[in-house]
This record gives sequence, structure tokens and C-alpha cells, in this order.
Amino acid sequence: MQNNPQRGKQEDKAKRFVEVFCGAYASGKSENALNRAIHFARKGEKITLVDIDSVEPAYCLRPIIPRLEAQGVDIIAQRDYFGLGEAGGVVTGEQVNCLSRGGNIIIDVGYGASGLDTLDILSGIKDEPNLKIYLVVNTSKFETRDVENIIEYYHFASGLNKKPWKKFSGLISNTHFGSETTREDIICGYEILKKVAMQVEVPIIAIGADIGLKAAMPPDGKYDGVEIWYLERHMPDAMWA
Repeated sequence: MQNNPQRGKQEDKAKRFVEVFCGAYASGKSENALNRAIHFARKGEKITLVDIDSVEPAYCLRPIIPRLEAQGVDIIAQRDYFGLGEAGGVVTGEQVNCLSRGGNIIIDVGYGASGLDTLDILSGIKDEPNLKIYLVVNTSKFETRDVENIIEYYHFASGLNKKPWKKFSGLISNTHFGSETTREDIICGYEILKKVAMQVEVPIIAIGADIGLKAAMPPDGKYDGVEIWYLERHMPDAMWA
């Protein structure tokens, strides 16, 4: 019996997940994406973190790529162009074909106006059976400061090219004020986003919190039944810090 390479690829896709993190500028999407990648790498799983920021290509991840690779995370990012957005239209074949990689894939989408339409450049993404797209929300930011504005941003970030596969699977509550964040800030942001979740009928799948606040949060690692993702802060060492 001859091997069927196409069947083998389909079986691999059925076993893996692809997670996409989207959000406004400084929402914490990159911090959540890279912490998620490290989480799975520490469990011994094959994981690739893909940076497809089309506004500021690889600005955030570029300075900390060696740190992430040292923790077992494979990185696909724009490494050859540099500038204040003028290189934003440049993508590599490796980025476009990132889903040809084996193992689990985590994708960090930029905060540009195209929103989820950026995903259209990725070959094969609409055929991924275990695709999850998350919107990271920080209510300390002006554009996502309250229910009305979050819903407006939710539809804006969904992009113009509406497709059945191109929709948010979950929300991540990630309200923070950097190193000055308190437990009350996190809970207040969650309560605001909870109202949004009810209106858009998309669940909150996680609450992001600095690992330094772990002792102040519920001991079972959940708040209101929602899992808390404790984040190690890597982005302060990146370009925009």
C-alpha cells in the first residue's frame, strides 16, 4: 500500500490547534500569545509562534526572539526589515506558508486597520479544523474603555472580508496598567468585558494577570469560573519599552 502524503497532512491538522491573538495597540495580545507559546513548549509540545504584524513588522518580538527560542519556541517573524511602519506591506514566504509547519501554531496578528483580514495572506488557514481566534481586550485603553467602545472595536477588528471561518472564538480579558496593575483593575476590566460577551455572544475564555499578582487572585486559578492566565512579562524588554 502506497503512502498518501495528503492524507498524512490532513491527519496532522486534525490533531493540532491553531490559535490567533488579535487586539488593539497595547492590549497585551503579544504578551498573551508568547506566554501561551512558552506554556506549551514547557509541556514538551512542538509549538511555533508566528508574528504577522503588518503595521510594525516584528518590532515587538524581534528583540526577544533569542529568549523565546531558548525556551523551546520556534519563531516565524519578519527579521529583515526595520522602520516606523514603512515596511508594513512586506511579508515573507515563511510567514505566508507558516501553516505548513508541523505541530501547534500560535499567531500574533498586528493591530492594523485590516484586523482579521490580515489572516487572508496565510495559505491554508481556512482549512484548519481546530482554528481559534481570540480578541484580547484591555479596558485601560481609550478605544476599548467601555462596553460601547469594545463592541465597536470588536466589529472593526473583525475586518471587512467576512468569511464563515473568520470570526472570534473567544475574548481574553487583559486589563492592565503595566507594573501598576492591581487585582481590582483586573476584576473591573473583566466585569466590563462580561457585559460585552453577553451582547456579542462570544465567551471570555481567559483572564490575563501578571504572575506577580498570583497571590492576590483566587487559589483555584479561576475567577467567576474563568481560567486565569498568569503572564510573565517579556514585552517590557522589547522595542517599545
